[in-house]
Amino acid sequence: RMKAAGIQADVASYSSLVHACAKAGNLLQAEKWVKTMEAAGVEANVVTFNSVINACARCGEAVRAEGWLEKMLSKGISPGALTFNSLINACAKAGDVAKAEHWLGAMQNHGVQPDEVSYGTVVHACTMKRDPQRAEAWLEKMRAGGTTTSVKPSAFCYNSVVQAWARAGNAGRASRWLTLALHAEIEGSAASFSAVIAASIRAGNLTEAEGWVQKMIAARLPIPSTGSSSLESLAVAWERRREHARAAAVRKMATELPVASSTRSSNQTGQRASGRTPVRGGGRF
Repeated sequence: RMKAAGIQADVASYSSLVHACAKAGNLLQAEKWVKTMEAAGVEANVVTFNSVINACARCGEAVRAEGWLEKMLSKGISPGALTFNSLINACAKAGDVAKAEHWLGAMQNHGVQPDEVSYGTVVHACTMKRDPQRAEAWLEKMRAGGTTTSVKPSAFCYNSVVQAWARAGNAGRASRWLTLALHAEIEGSAASFSAVIAASIRAGNLTEAEGWVQKMIAARLPIPSTGSSSLESLAVAWERRREHARAAAVRKMATELPVASSTRSSNQTGQRASGRTPVRGGGRF
């Protein structure tokens, strides 16, 4: 309509279109608008490039995101934290942890200080590749601080590592990190508590699992009514050991508590909090 009215679109107009395409996850259309504005003699700015790199990130197109960063630099436009975070996210979604780590390190070379999102995205990239050891190493760096980083680990980072270890079947490491989170006054999510409970049951650490159930109750988080982290699973595990009194006590507890309607409910609670929603303190995942 602007063109029909004889009005020349400016960089803000084009950037808004690129941003809208990025938000919709339409990378091809986002790139098309950048090329259209350049053909019209309108120079892209930092907002334009950030938007198209974000579109690449949403589609997991790491190589294309890097290409747009190179073009951005060639035009003398300085990238910011948002630029690099989108690039790191693109690498994470592409499953390239090494590249995500590379761009985290490259930020400071460009005079940009990594933030909570930068580190959190790298941690998430490690967990998505089922590499809890690597994710833990980054969390340890954040906790150590000093010359390495001044960024304090977020609840997202703690809970990502907790759930990664639980998925890997290491109940001890998962419990350790959830304990450290709580000691740091960062409360875990229902998803993290449930993951630790399930991992502890699978490992045969039933007393430990019961202890986490009590902590979950104290945190007023919903306990799944079905699935591997439910009270029924814990009761069945006690019965297998012929600890019928313990099983009965767990089932009695289940009748006295408001519980989630399903394990999916617990998982959704965790998903909503993945960047996300605080229980108290720093948030949860």
